[in-house]
Order: sequence, then structure tokens, then C-alpha cells
Amino acid sequence: MKASWIWLAVGVALGLAAGLIYTWGIQPVEFYDTYPPLMREDFRADWIRMTALAYAYDGDLERAHVRLQRLAPEEIRQELLQTLDAAVASGRPLSVLQRLATLAQNYGADSPAVRVYAGKEAVILLSTPTRAPTVPPPTAAAPSPTPAATTTPLTVTTTPTLPPIPHVILPTPTPLPPPYRISQTIESCLPEPRLAISLTASVTVTVRGREQRQTVGLPGKEVWLLGSDGADHAFTGLRPAQGLGYADFNVEPEHSYNLYIETPTGAPVATLKTAACTATGEGDRWQSWLIILQATGSP
Repeated sequence: MKASWIWLAVGVALGLAAGLIYTWGIQPVEFYDTYPPLMREDFRADWIRMTALAYAYDGDLERAHVRLQRLAPEEIRQELLQTLDAAVASGRPLSVLQRLATLAQNYGADSPAVRVYAGKEAVILLSTPTRAPTVPPPTAAAPSPTPAATTTPLTVTTTPTLPPIPHVILPTPTPLPPPYRISQTIESCLPEPRLAISLTASVTVTVRGREQRQTVGLPGKEVWLLGSDGADHAFTGLRPAQGLGYADFNVEPEHSYNLYIETPTGAPVATLKTAACTATGEGDRWQSWLIILQATGSP
């Protein structure tokens, strides 16, 4: 009985040694490089996403093209759009969103997020008053010799008298109401300050033959946020789960911001300043707002 166990152990040892000799010496494992088109579909998707995020932070467009060469254009466009939507939803910085949108547009992708963020960063130029050019006084010319006096006949031309211009009093224009008014402001405390906007309008709908008023969201409206650290803008409706009139921004602590709708000119709809919340026992938390605006006229 003891001898059989010895022979079994010897056989196992010989088999293990033979396997190691074969795999290490006779036919070892060979490692070789591949390229993205030969990878599995889910690995190709990961490769495209990693390339897009790398370009979003280093800005090397030529390197991104090299990494994505020979991949199917439709597959590239699909993954780039998904990467951009995920970056918008997670609140990535504006520069990252702009580069992701630019890369997607470069491969022919199109979506609301691409159209919003593919342009260059907005630069707001403040106009400065200009002074009228100063005209130097004319220099006195040297006196010319007076010619000999000659007698010429005097011709008198009469100018017809124009009738007086009637004094017209123009009516004073009535100032128009602002296009949006603040309907509600909801304040909260979050680990990172955030500003959310909801544009709404009151419309008349017919339900079971009876007219009634309903509040609906307004998609496709441009929202501007101007602060001391720069300008940012977004379009409502890119997050339908939050409402058709919803848009939000990441803001910096201890900064003031002016909120505009459609164009960043004139009087702002609201001016906000991020400040620390009172002690909550949960670490540093910052004021965040959801501002609900209602259109004063027809949407």
C-alpha cells in the first residue's frame, strides 16, 4: 500500500516537470501586440472612450486620430456621443466638454450636446467709451500781399425764409416687462456648489372639452452664467429626466454669478453668490440653488 502512494507521487512529479519543460522550453507562450480593430467589441468601446478622455485632457488631436485609425466611423461616433453625454451628466469641466464635442464633431457626430459645446469658449468683451479725436487748431497762414483795390458791382442774394418746424411731442414708451420672472428659489447644501435652472411657461390646454392652464418646461433655451472666473452657457432640455426646461452648472465657492437667458446682455435675471452653509456636522458644504423661472409672455 505504501509503495503505491510512492509511485503516485512520483508520477505526479514527473507529469508536472514534463508540463513545465514543454510550456517553458519547447513551446513557450508568445506575447504579441495587436491593434484596436482586432479587439473584441466591448474592448473597442473602452478603447474609444479612453482615447476621447485622453484627448479631453491633453488636447492632442493628432494622437487621438492615430489611436482611432481603422476603426469603423459609425462605432466611433456612437461611443463619442455616449462619452460626451456621460461627461455632461457627471458635471465635467467646460474645457473637457468642449474638447469631447469637438472630437465627436470631427468624426461627423451630431447631437444637441455637440452643437452646444463644439464651439470655442465664449469671450465677453466689455465696451469702453471712445473719445472724439482732438483736432489741432489751424495754424495762422502768413499774410499775403494785398492786391490793388478794384471796384466791382455788389450783388445781393436774398435767402427765402423757411417755415418754422412744428414742435412734436413724442409719447413716452412704456417699458416692457422682463421676459422671465423668478417663480421659486430652492436652496440646498451640497459638497460641491451647483446652480440649476428650470424654465417654465403657463399654457392653455384643452382637457375633456374644457380649457385649463398648465405649466410646461421650455427646451432649447440658452442660459448664460457670467462670473469673475469666466463665462459658461448651456441649453435647456439636455436632461429630459430632470424636465424639459432644466439646465445646470458647476460653480466655484465664494464667487458671484449673473444669470442671463438667451443673451448675456442687459440686466441679469438674478445675481447669486456661493457661500458656505452653516455647520451641518457633515464637513464643508456649499449653498446650491434650483431657480424656477416662468415666462411672462407667450413661450
